[in-house]
Amino acid sequence: MSGHENDTNLVDRCRQGNDEAWRELVDRFGQKIYSVAYHFTLKREDAEELSQEIFLKIFENLHRYDGGFPLIAWIVSLSRNLCIDRYRRSKREKSFRFVSDDAVAPMLTSGDDPAAEVIRRERAKMLFAALSEIPEDLAEILVLRDLDGLAYEEIGRALELPNGTVKSRLFRARAEVARKIRERHESSGPGAFATLAVAAGAFV
Repeated sequence: MSGHENDTNLVDRCRQGNDEAWRELVDRFGQKIYSVAYHFTLKREDAEELSQEIFLKIFENLHRYDGGFPLIAWIVSLSRNLCIDRYRRSKREKSFRFVSDDAVAPMLTSGDDPAAEVIRRERAKMLFAALSEIPEDLAEILVLRDLDGLAYEEIGRALELPNGTVKSRLFRARAEVARKIRERHESSGPGAFATLAVAAGAFV
């Protein structure tokens, strides 16, 4: 059974009121949905609330899913307005510019090198600061691809964009983020922070 067939079968069982199927859907997509919500809110409590809103919206619209493309893409498309509304509020409140250690902690891998963790934390903060300064359509794609790991096809389906447009916007987003970071740290010389003009994937 293909991935799309698995998705359709799961949704059909959910529609029939199968509690086990709904738990399976939550298990399969819960972490991804929370991750997307978190990167748009940067606050655990807000991400949990937004995730619940997304699942409610999924439940209310299951009858609309026809299996034509991956379920995760449909979920992101369905929840996009919720995420973008939160993202815009976050930008207005400038939470991307002043990101706390607690906010970036979920993005860090635990290790035995405190110095490396400090660098990763600072990189994450700089990434979000730069995201607050680039166009929303670019920031959105960078978050979905480089932070949440969605495939180009999934992003394209979710945002109703051709794959070529997704790739070109992602390229522009990465370039803009790198430029913003270089501008912020151009006086630091060729050290660690001045060499952060790389794809956003290096930050996380």
